[in-house]
Amino acid sequence: MFVSLQFKLELKKEDKEKLIKLMRKQSSVIRVAYNMLKELEKEKTKNPHAQIYQRLRQLFPELPTKYIDSAIYKAKQYPTDKPVVFGGKRLFEKLCENHLSGKTREKLKKQWRELRQGTLISIGSKADKGNRLMRFEDLNGQLHLRITTGNREFIYAKVLREPSNSKDKWLTFMTMLLESWQTKSYFAYTVELKLREGEFYGSVSFELPMPKVRYTKENGVIAMDTNASPIHLAIAEVSKTGELLSYQTISLHHLLGLSQNSKDHQEWILAHQIVDLAIQKGKAIAIENLKKLKRGSRGDGKATLRKRLHHWNAKKFMQKLKRVAMLKGWK
Repeated sequence: MFVSLQFKLELKKEDKEKLIKLMRKQSSVIRVAYNMLKELEKEKTKNPHAQIYQRLRQLFPELPTKYIDSAIYKAKQYPTDKPVVFGGKRLFEKLCENHLSGKTREKLKKQWRELRQGTLISIGSKADKGNRLMRFEDLNGQLHLRITTGNREFIYAKVLREPSNSKDKWLTFMTMLLESWQTKSYFAYTVELKLREGEFYGSVSFELPMPKVRYTKENGVIAMDTNASPIHLAIAEVSKTGELLSYQTISLHHLLGLSQNSKDHQEWILAHQIVDLAIQKGKAIAIENLKKLKRGSRGDGKATLRKRLHHWNAKKFMQKLKRVAMLKGWK
């Protein structure tokens, strides 16, 4: 099953200008590719992709070749049996109306130009570490999108995206990314960027794996509990008859002073660490009921406890842990 997820990008001013220039160039390639497709379709040419690719390389020699391939892929998504207005037919017709003038006309014109010239797409590939030209990378504990602008020339855009709930597929995507970085076993994902009202938005499309359930509580469980003083995770290995087989703790103190993005990254690593332990033991994972987690109340003399729990969002971590476990074969 393929899914598509949305996100927003944050760039430096000089990088924005580079990205807009690149978008305009590939948008032109898409339009040229579309017109070629229509002509070759009329001629019933065999293998039109190869002919279009060679011609576009001659017309746009400075553009990385993968952007040309991706532009042809995008052009094929438009119908060739009826007229296509790049930038939107409705906006174009409004701009043709004589009564429009001033700020209203300029606003519509800007919208039309962004739709017509504000597209950048790169098709993913396993062989290219997921995506050759637009690749997600971790920089100092924060997720960035590395965008190729030329021959070994890159700009980095900070990815602004938080999961909306525990079922948000963004959690799955982050799990898959971290797994691919650690194991060097990559998966393909396609990235498409759009310019809208001066801001940059993106979508990433990838195939969602559907693993078979391999681990159940029939062999016992790895039970996990959150403790606040000192703040740590207590992990117990329990047999199917309820006997304690082993016990260990993992300190969370190192997470308290981190930024949110760095903390998220470390929590993903911790989630993988716990799931890998469960795989090693061949057991299911049992987590505590967070609704029963005692945080205390004002005036009870437990201000330090509440401060620690404020810096450790157990619910968010459990969401990450569940997502990693599901991808690796747990119910």
